[in-house]
Amino acid sequence: MKMQHVLPRLGLMLGLLLGSLASAEEGSAEPLTHRITAYFHSGLDLFLSDFRTMGGVGGGFGVRDTVNDRFILQADARYLLGLGNAVELRAGAGIQRQGTWTPAALVMVSGMMGGGMRFMTSERSTPVVAPALTVGLQLAPLRFTHSGTQFSLFELGVGVGSEWPGRGVSMHLTLLEAGTTF
Repeated sequence: MKMQHVLPRLGLMLGLLLGSLASAEEGSAEPLTHRITAYFHSGLDLFLSDFRTMGGVGGGFGVRDTVNDRFILQADARYLLGLGNAVELRAGAGIQRQGTWTPAALVMVSGMMGGGMRFMTSERSTPVVAPALTVGLQLAPLRFTHSGTQFSLFELGVGVGSEWPGRGVSMHLTLLEAGTTF
């Protein structure tokens, strides 16, 4: 799938999410409730293309806004070691189940920059220096929320981006995420 087809679909998905938030506020007598969570996470992130490989193992921190215990807006940063030193910045929106067991699915936009392995090919004779940008899906099947504390194990994500020419694929595995609400 070409990047020119992915971005309009991502915009449509985010528009539907924001539209459902607005209709939830208009259609109910209850106001929107926001729960801000600060969290830390550790895991593995990789970006692979024909022209470069970057990522590794690391950790970071983030902030999440959960609206009406259902809709999620979040942003986080991670420092990675292994295939060069890299920094990854991500933002996402999604939905989660209400209750104690709160599995979630999010659409994520990611940018990874820094060192890595770069490859010269006949299609590209200069190294790629721009950030690796991807759009993807992240699933958090083992996420739990109780009394202002959130805990998640083994979040999986995959994304796709463009290297102009060519494509790149990102893979994400969060081993542990823990946060607290304030």
